[in-house]
Amino acid sequence: MNKIRKSLGMLFLSLLPLAMQAQQTVDLPEGSNICALSSLDLTKMTCFDDGGKTKARANQSTLGNSIIVKGTTYTSGVGTHAPSKAVIKVNDATRFVANLGIDDEASSEKANHGVVDYEITVCTPDNHDGSVVKSGQITRNDAECVKIDIDLTGADYLVLNLEKGTQAWDDHADWAGAYFVCEADAQQPEMVTEGEMYVDPSKIVELPTEGENGAEIIPLSSLEISKAINGWGTIKANRSIDGNDIIINGIVYRSGVGAHATNQIIVKLNGAVTKFSTRIGIDDEVKGKNNPGVVDYHIYLKSENGDVKDVAQGTIRSTDTTTPKIDVDCIGWKYLFLEADAAGTNENDHVDWANAYFEYIEQNSTRPEIVSADEISSDLACATILFSQPGVRFMHRLRAANPDAEISVSGLPEGLTYNAARKLVEGRIDTEGVYHYTVSVNLAGEKTDVDITLTVSKNLHMPVPFMGWLSWNVVQGDISEDVIRTVADAMESKGLLKAGYNYLVIDDLWHANARESGTNNPLPDPNKFPNGVKAASDYVHSKGLKFGIYSDGGSHTCAGKFGSYGYEQIDANAYAKWGVDLLKYDYCNAPGDLESCKARYKAMGDALKASGRDIVFYMCEWGVREPWKWAPETGASTWRCTYDTRDCWVGRAGGIGIVQSIAGMKDIWAYSGPNRYNDADMMCVGINGTGKSSNDLCATGPGMTKTEYRTQFSLWCMWASPLTLSFDLRKDITDEDLAIMTNEEIIAINQDPMGLQAEYIGEVNNVQTYMKDLENGDVAVALVNLGDATTTATVDFSKLSALESGTNYYVRDLWKKENMGTKSSSFEVSIESHETKVFRLSQNLITGISSVEKNPTISTTMSGETVTVNITGVKGNAKRVIMSDLSGRVVYTATTDKDNIEIPRPKASGIYVVNLTSAGIARSMKITL
Repeated sequence: MNKIRKSLGMLFLSLLPLAMQAQQTVDLPEGSNICALSSLDLTKMTCFDDGGKTKARANQSTLGNSIIVKGTTYTSGVGTHAPSKAVIKVNDATRFVANLGIDDEASSEKANHGVVDYEITVCTPDNHDGSVVKSGQITRNDAECVKIDIDLTGADYLVLNLEKGTQAWDDHADWAGAYFVCEADAQQPEMVTEGEMYVDPSKIVELPTEGENGAEIIPLSSLEISKAINGWGTIKANRSIDGNDIIINGIVYRSGVGAHATNQIIVKLNGAVTKFSTRIGIDDEVKGKNNPGVVDYHIYLKSENGDVKDVAQGTIRSTDTTTPKIDVDCIGWKYLFLEADAAGTNENDHVDWANAYFEYIEQNSTRPEIVSADEISSDLACATILFSQPGVRFMHRLRAANPDAEISVSGLPEGLTYNAARKLVEGRIDTEGVYHYTVSVNLAGEKTDVDITLTVSKNLHMPVPFMGWLSWNVVQGDISEDVIRTVADAMESKGLLKAGYNYLVIDDLWHANARESGTNNPLPDPNKFPNGVKAASDYVHSKGLKFGIYSDGGSHTCAGKFGSYGYEQIDANAYAKWGVDLLKYDYCNAPGDLESCKARYKAMGDALKASGRDIVFYMCEWGVREPWKWAPETGASTWRCTYDTRDCWVGRAGGIGIVQSIAGMKDIWAYSGPNRYNDADMMCVGINGTGKSSNDLCATGPGMTKTEYRTQFSLWCMWASPLTLSFDLRKDITDEDLAIMTNEEIIAINQDPMGLQAEYIGEVNNVQTYMKDLENGDVAVALVNLGDATTTATVDFSKLSALESGTNYYVRDLWKKENMGTKSSSFEVSIESHETKVFRLSQNLITGISSVEKNPTISTTMSGETVTVNITGVKGNAKRVIMSDLSGRVVYTATTDKDNIEIPRPKASGIYVVNLTSAGIARSMKITL
């Protein structure tokens, strides 16, 4: 057998070119005083840049093969490709030995291939520029290697420089068998960058180790910079565009990105970046050249809806003596753009984003990432999967990713029309079914068609945002059956159930320490739930409330209890048996990528559908992976869009106060509608600084003024966010707090059956304006004063596309509950610091109205199979009446000017809500049938 192997080996060698047949193998000499060149940090050695195919390699050729020169294999050495430079700080080394040659892997068939000029320089304390001790040229066809043996006594640095010959083809140069002589107990030589030679330590800039409030530092250079646009060469991490140290005005920056104009880097911030810092300049490697580099730079932020905030812009030149330092507050913004454009020709425009880094607060979040321009230019920036109820007004607001694009609509089902002026589809469909139409986006002659799916159904999971109470902010791990009973009683006795709050949802830490042995069924903590979860659920139901529970799509919940990953159907079946009506599903301890996230949520969504019980799916992944774009595909009806809300006006270092809630919510209005709601998390109204986790990470507070709580409540209602209270219902509540959370007319804005999130119109002098179309044709307008002083703001009808030009509107102040009379084009209001004014504008007045100053009232009488709704206070005025069940599922609608309306009695017995809107005033009452 050995003879056969030997024969096969000899046959294989005979088939190789003679030059590729190693004649001998050379090892490094033995001894503790030998230090291999290949053992040093080769990342600081420059090498020809061809996108990564060739690079400096330890104990291999530049292509990753064995180092073979002239048929001799060297077990140690460094393979590289000219141009290449290695700078070694000698320290206590006394001698350098190597064999320099072109690797046998390089082609010898073409002229000028495999030709390298070399120069070896030694720098001393008296000669920082160095003296050339050996130079010459090596070629692929040389008869033998160049023998290198350099005395390093008294030297500071050894510079090994390789330059390409007439071309750079196959310039595969090996420092074969290269080593230093240095006693084992002496200071060993070390590879440094050229910029580190004789540099004053005070002129070397390192990245900070920690950001403000303990934020993690993420270097820009650690991201996928290959996605950036670059004008010439290959953009580089921690190197200039020519592969040298990043040096600007003599300052060496250890970290950064070396680029060349025209350069664009787009960073998707993903919500958890608080700050970005950088210095920008032209690298010193082009100083003194005939055509100095000149670059115009522009740094700006962009939001979901395309709003842009300029951060810094200017011009940098290679002759500058200063380097601009730029700090960017990234909170609330979606994208960061770093742009450097050639100011004229792009010769020598070697741009450095020096000492560039992000400050990042980890919150089970996605880290910042560089994206290409194509990745963020989707054709439509609005919902494409929509829902509505039969006979209820429907509106689909269309928004293109590029504001210059033209939008058209075709194939609309009967009952819907396209309003080109407002770019929206609107109307009513009376028959249940799944409908389709096409939205076309045309940009610069390129047309893209997008299919829209509209499901019209009487049985949507969440036709209006759910209202309820969640345990986490004040109860946390103290949740128990006793707490649930107490809260359920309080929701009834304090009038919250009557106001519409009908979900009681327990959060994390209801669990036992482990699942049931053998079955893997979820188990509650026996000390907290001695009678099981079903007993608590039954009690909640006995009060006319619905019961919600919490789990997580990871291996463990956020608080460390068992998660549902891998047990989705087991858990869903258990929840169904327990009588659960809603599942809040978190995403701690789970993979951060989008596809895994989608798959885990869909697995639970499918399991809930298969459980046999109608369970609302409430997704809580904090908006990190933009769930508003894809969550309906999982079966979810609402999804968190921010991190956990804190009891404060301004949060800090990842804390979400009202200011941060606004930043996260204001631009995603085009993705909301019935059965697909953007959730801004639990409200803190009534907590008054007495919570647990809600007190964390507050820059102001904890606790807010009543004015600020009214602002929070107003915004949640305008945004069609679920109205979830989280104050301690085991304690007393003030009348003022109760008045905020039970304001019927504000709640009616939230519970409007058209389900739209208010559109952000803009900000003037610290006052933001929001506009919301309502089902009966009214328009809600909110003004939010973010400033610290009382100011006067104008509601300009010409800025609000929902209002018809030249039309009179009756205006009602929903917090004061006062009519403001008729307005035709604008009106002014005074707004306190941090206050929000909410108005309902109505033009639905017919004739003969007695007085809009009288508030309408409703009452009902029942006779046989007919329910008669009696209305007083708005005689002769147009009225919209909608009857629905407690989940918002509509059973009857009517528009009339009559004061008595007969409604067919619903077939199913139960509690129903009759909603009336007239003259800008909303009223509702519950009836039991």
